[in-house]
Amino acid sequence: MEGYYTGILDVYYALITTAETATTKPVYGDPKVMGKTIEVTITPNYKEGSVYASNVATRNEKRVDSYTVSVNVDKLAYEVRQELLGRQVDANGVQIINGSQKAPDVAVGFAITLDDDSKELWWLYKGTFAEPTSTAHTASDSITYQHPTIEGKFVRRECDNALAAVCDTVAVSDKLPAAITTWFTAVYEAAAEDSGK
Repeated sequence: MEGYYTGILDVYYALITTAETATTKPVYGDPKVMGKTIEVTITPNYKEGSVYASNVATRNEKRVDSYTVSVNVDKLAYEVRQELLGRQVDANGVQIINGSQKAPDVAVGFAITLDDDSKELWWLYKGTFAEPTSTAHTASDSITYQHPTIEGKFVRRECDNALAAVCDTVAVSDKLPAAITTWFTAVYEAAAEDSGK
């Protein structure tokens, strides 16, 4: 029986170092930790279409087209912000935010923990992040910690139409133990079909 979501572990990101083409997959850099995660929200976005004939719906389709991912972390390191958001750095090491900066394409991965000690592992293959939302409150007689939230949009890859890879560690533990233990060492790619089947 599947467990219930109880938590979230660190979020990783991997820069796309060589862009995909229509026939080749992108090349990813080594995954890095974005930060210690407080909350991740994954919202699917759909494209829909309906056909009406003879006063009834004769066809209705709804397909996942992209994901919006909102990540709330304890803090985003200065270097992580520069790399994830495409900020320019001047000769003094100051990050310059301007209207022409372009965030690089990245993959993002994370592990959701369940109450049966299993995990749901994710890699979203291609997306970009926008400047984070930060809130700061005045100091008072109690300590209130504030944390940044960064949001990204993840789309289908052109080369294979793939959006994400999702792994239930209980369901695949016997078949893919290596895939589970190495999930965050590289962006997971679909295994080739077994020609013997």
